[in-house]
Amino acid sequence: MEQLPPPPVPLRPDLAPVGSEVPRRRRFPFGVTVVCVLLALSMGAVAIAPLFEGTEEARGPGFLFLDRTDQGTPTRWDPCEPIHYVVNAELAPPGSIEDVHEAVHRMTAATGIAFVYEGTTDEEASISRDVYQFDRYGDRWVPVLIAWTDPDDSDIPFRRGDRVAAGVAVPRIAPTRLEDVYVSGWVAINADDPNPPGFSAPGQQGPVILHELGHLMGLGHVRAAGELMHPSGGGVVDFGPGDREGLRQLGADAGCIKVMEPIGP
Repeated sequence: MEQLPPPPVPLRPDLAPVGSEVPRRRRFPFGVTVVCVLLALSMGAVAIAPLFEGTEEARGPGFLFLDRTDQGTPTRWDPCEPIHYVVNAELAPPGSIEDVHEAVHRMTAATGIAFVYEGTTDEEASISRDVYQFDRYGDRWVPVLIAWTDPDDSDIPFRRGDRVAAGVAVPRIAPTRLEDVYVSGWVAINADDPNPPGFSAPGQQGPVILHELGHLMGLGHVRAAGELMHPSGGGVVDFGPGDREGLRQLGADAGCIKVMEPIGP
């Protein structure tokens, strides 16, 4: 597995809400479960930092779940239904949609969960994105949105002080919270980030997208070296053994989950 040379500058610490404690998932508005960001550093080195971490009791060897259900199982998607997604690449560099498809392909291989690409969209990522948009997507949970976003024209917290995030990811449960299952989510990639498209080096855009998809599926950060979900990106361009075990437990091997249908207008 390709390793990243030691970074030329110290990795920046994780971001956290200023003057606030880390809230538990069921207190989040709009069914938001977690927000994770990727910080861009100089000379291609990167560090990944969340606004909200997973919990210690959800830890396994080399992986960490964002949350667990009331039954003690990891909060996850229904692996017996495909995850639909759309892409807004209006602000993305050439090759970015190919990066998304490659990241999705790797996620399917790791989880056994199928993804369905529904094409491009002009929808913009927002921290308060509704999981039900009848006029745009019909009578269903909205597909996952992967969008390149201008940090100067967005409510997504890409910036805090002099730190700038390269990516933000949010998996979503239903607003009613009657079921501990993800039904939608979004990934926002900073359109001003210098990471170029590709997967050949840890500092490229591909591993950023793949890391954020890891959060979208329900993985938190770990401290084990060689794992993509490490706060520094692990120095790798693909999932490590701990990442893969965590994703396996979130995927098809864990069995189907009954998912409620949205209540339309």
